[in-house]
Amino acid sequence: MRLLDRSRLETLLHMEEERFHVEHPASYALFQRACQSMQGGVPMLWMIRWAGTFPIFVKEARGAYFTDVDGKSYIDFCLGDTGAMTGHAPDATLAAINAQAARGITLMLPTEDAIWVAEELQRRFGLKNWQFTLTATDANRISIRMARHITGRPKILVYNNS
Repeated sequence: MRLLDRSRLETLLHMEEERFHVEHPASYALFQRACQSMQGGVPMLWMIRWAGTFPIFVKEARGAYFTDVDGKSYIDFCLGDTGAMTGHAPDATLAAINAQAARGITLMLPTEDAIWVAEELQRRFGLKNWQFTLTATDANRISIRMARHITGRPKILVYNNS
């Protein structure tokens, strides 16, 4: 059985990292700038855990593709981690957002649209009650509250494997 030549792998990795720097100068410049105002140089620390020594910075996205600030296009297999599951900037979504923005976008009170959405979710999935969240943090907070209520346990253990 042949063993891996770790020094060769290290050399190849270094060569790829150098190539990445050469091919992404605008992203690297933005990353250097971002390091002066954001921890890790990114809005959320998980964004720095991608392969490479710095993240690429996105300029725009449309459909299932995005373009970085260096002009390179990519297929976006993450699609905003479900926030853009139908693609980036689909025409129907843009029209709906524009229509809603004209009526207000950040309300701290319920709207009739929220009722319509809950009723549609009931119809589609057969579950009686729904709760909406805007962030993963909100979703986790609500899940924890519900778990504590259902189990009757006052405490829970939260484990973060990162």
